[in-house]
Amino acid sequence: MIAHPDLPLDRWASSDVLAAVVDVEIAALLRREPSKDEALLALAARRELEDRMRRHRWLAMETARKAGASWAEIAAAAGMKPRGARRLYEQTLARQKAFGYAEAHRADPGVPEL
Repeated sequence: MIAHPDLPLDRWASSDVLAAVVDVEIAALLRREPSKDEALLALAARRELEDRMRRHRWLAMETARKAGASWAEIAAAAGMKPRGARRLYEQTLARQKAFGYAEAHRADPGVPEL
């Protein structure tokens, strides 16, 4: 399945990128060999998904903070050290603000920690 052959993967909806990966996985389970183009598309789609997940990790951290998670809990879930997780969130939020992608007043929504 090629959802948008005229667009680069970074312009595809996440569901379409995921479908490119899943289609090849299902083909393998059904013992149907994917074509070279399908296999390469799936590989590129995996890379795109990884990039998107990494770019949006700070939003998942923010959601966890809103839900009451501590930085130690977030760090454990993300496989990081607490100080590193907090620093990643704060630096990414600062960049988002600098480029106008986040409101200037936006801040860590969690309970203040030392």
